[in-house]
Amino acid sequence: MTAEFALDPKDPAPLYAQLYRDLRQRILDGGYAEGEAIPSETVLRDLHGITRSTVRHAVSLLVSEGLVRQIRGKGTIVSYTPINHSIWNFGGFTDFTRSLNEKPVTEILTQEIQEGPSGPQLRLVRARGVATDQHPTFLNLDTSVLDLRRFPGLEAFSFDRLSLYQVLREHYGVAPVRSELTLSVALPSELTRKVFGQLPDVPGFICASGDVYSSDDELVEHTSVVYSPVLEMRVGTSWNGTTPAQAKPRRSV
Repeated sequence: MTAEFALDPKDPAPLYAQLYRDLRQRILDGGYAEGEAIPSETVLRDLHGITRSTVRHAVSLLVSEGLVRQIRGKGTIVSYTPINHSIWNFGGFTDFTRSLNEKPVTEILTQEIQEGPSGPQLRLVRARGVATDQHPTFLNLDTSVLDLRRFPGLEAFSFDRLSLYQVLREHYGVAPVRSELTLSVALPSELTRKVFGQLPDVPGFICASGDVYSSDDELVEHTSVVYSPVLEMRVGTSWNGTTPAQAKPRRSV
């Protein structure tokens, strides 16, 4: 903790909230790296002239967000806890966009056969979006990897026009029904700038990655989906313990 930051008694925010905001921002900015300990209660107390309870209140907020964890004998350690909510739409992107009364658009960025650990795989990278008057508005960057031993001939389909999941259902009798995905942050890159445009104020993108399974619990695909900032993600837990989600454009597209 550097001395350049000082709590302001005139700030309308409580002292614990000011300390929480500073620690949180330093963690998100990389000032405290994952696995590194933040300053101890005693150091923070003495540095700012506040009570231990004020420090503990601030740290408890960081713990509740999953930004830090407290380990006996080691202190308070920075730790980004993975979020394992499923936000998958098994109807497919085409059905999803049509449910919004939009015309789906797909641009194939990569469609190639690669050698996997147990044989040939199809690697499919697509920009998915909706048609607009001027040009498409892309909503996600979708990467799929599928085993060609299980889906022979899949590479011959034109997925700029066809739905991948519809092809799996109709031609291979396989229906994706379950996913195990992790949410993370994808940093801006040349590819995201190409798909989503130049977005200087966006530090990162929500990314869902993991595996998708069929009703017989067989692996269907490895997937990674990077979402555009124009999407508003809503995640909730249903009574049966599943975690469906909805996504909708923040603005009319």
